[in-house]
Amino acid sequence: MFAGIGPFAVPAALKGCTVYGNDLNPDSIRYLKINAEINKVGNRVFAYNMDAREFISHLMTVPTLKKNDSCRTPPNASDGSSRTSNGGVNDENSEVAKVKVNSSISAAKKPVEYCQEDNGAVGSDSSGGTKRGTSKRLRTFDPPAVKPWEHVDHVIMNLPASALQFLDAFKGRIQKKYWKGLLPWIHCYCFIRASETEEYIISEAESRLGAKMLDPVFHRVRDVAPNKAMFCLSFRLPEEACVSEEVAQAAV
Repeated sequence: MFAGIGPFAVPAALKGCTVYGNDLNPDSIRYLKINAEINKVGNRVFAYNMDAREFISHLMTVPTLKKNDSCRTPPNASDGSSRTSNGGVNDENSEVAKVKVNSSISAAKKPVEYCQEDNGAVGSDSSGGTKRGTSKRLRTFDPPAVKPWEHVDHVIMNLPASALQFLDAFKGRIQKKYWKGLLPWIHCYCFIRASETEEYIISEAESRLGAKMLDPVFHRVRDVAPNKAMFCLSFRLPEEACVSEEVAQAAV
């Protein structure tokens, strides 16, 4: 979330993570993709241009495909896919989460079950170089071994001025029926003024989550003003923030 031009996304991808990154600013997403290609991790960084809450909902919602559907339809141009100047659709690469991948599945190119229409788009070939498509055709991609609605390891919320306000995006989004492994670590950046305490920030975060956090950790990043510092609040997403299997079945 709030991926910007990739200060977290690209280094994570360089360490072998699959990264889903979102930013509401289309220029940020453009340069995020450029940075990923320059650093030769374009096949690991999936970028979305969406509202942050819609992005979390989109990634965490278990898809329901009809039998005749060959791929999952990507969101429209304002919700995570961009169009080239000649009308071709470029599937967005993304960050919310950094999911560790093995070298055997590092060839996963695009978001889960998405399709891409080639029309002069730049991609990576097997030798690490780039190639340009000359024909307009529809391609499907093998989904990564780990899907975001089944598991993510970390969620980085790099918007200290207001990231706390977006913690409610996780409420009820994870379905335990499909989730595999531990719940993700949330890394929420925030500002703490001299008149505020860590306890106050924790209470604000828990209010947004609707659940108690277990053993939250504060990391002081830097001072931004004489009476104001930037911190990173890290905690594992509380189980109460998940949708139970019973609730999920009732909703169906």
